[in-house]
Amino acid sequence: MKVCKLAAFLFAVSLVFACLSASAEPIKITFADKVEVDAPSIYMGDISQKIEGSQLTESQLEVIRSLKLKSSPLVGRPPVAIDAGSIRNSLKTAKKALREIGLEPSSFDISKKTKVLVSRKSMLVSTQELIGFARSALLEELTQRFEGGEYQIEADTSIPNLSLPTGKLDFSLRRLRSQFLAGRISVYLDILIDGVKRKSVVIPFDVKLTANTLIAKKDFTRGDPLVIKDFEGSTQTLDQARLAPVQATQFKQIRANRRISKGTVLISNMVERIPKILSGKLITIVADFNGVRVRSTGKALSDGYIGQEISVKNRQSNRTVVGVVTSSGDVQVVVR
Repeated sequence: MKVCKLAAFLFAVSLVFACLSASAEPIKITFADKVEVDAPSIYMGDISQKIEGSQLTESQLEVIRSLKLKSSPLVGRPPVAIDAGSIRNSLKTAKKALREIGLEPSSFDISKKTKVLVSRKSMLVSTQELIGFARSALLEELTQRFEGGEYQIEADTSIPNLSLPTGKLDFSLRRLRSQFLAGRISVYLDILIDGVKRKSVVIPFDVKLTANTLIAKKDFTRGDPLVIKDFEGSTQTLDQARLAPVQATQFKQIRANRRISKGTVLISNMVERIPKILSGKLITIVADFNGVRVRSTGKALSDGYIGQEISVKNRQSNRTVVGVVTSSGDVQVVVR
């Protein structure tokens, strides 16, 4: 009877050792020699060609593949090397995650000869692609500022090709710092990958504007009204233009806001609308008293546009009052 019990005990022990021996079978990973990755980090699955182990479950394999090893190199930088030592260190760092799936860092058999070179995948953004987008965006912006001419836009082609991470490529034009219509204009371009800004470039352009211009036939002083017959039309190509040239269609109730010499090309900052009321002119003051409209004569103390408040001096009372310029050219005073 004792012999039978001993035999049964020895059989049970042999089964336990057999199970332990089976569970202790090392996990072998076949690594690639060279790989390229998309992401900023390198994971075990990126460098593994095959993961072999007795009765490994799919959930265990998933955790093993997701183990982070190190950061991937920046685009355009030399590849990084991952050797047996760095892999073992990563396994030790991931000890808690491995134990949760019934594994240990010692469960892996990593060859001392293991060495994987890992580089970052990239895509090339050509100079022509950058310039093409920037030129199109610049032309749209300039046309919005002044559409009465033709623009010749030449880019500085010394802008290099760019290597960037893979993903959805997009460009975004920053607000132009320069308000010029012609001359040296720099375009600031943000380059986005999957909606995230990765790089910014500055592309200089030389812009010329061909437009119809108006040239003064005589001298004008500030405040002189401007009429089209006093200007000669000419088509010119401008190498420098900060503001838009005045067009013939704009000659309606405008005057010079500075001295304009004969032969000067008329541009927008040289003119202003003629006010409805001119300073020093006699005007009608209108005031309402309890439903009764009272009119009197006064002298405008400043120019006034429709809807603008100005001061006027009542000729009868010699008092100065403030009122709003109306479309009829009167000054409406509010009586409180």
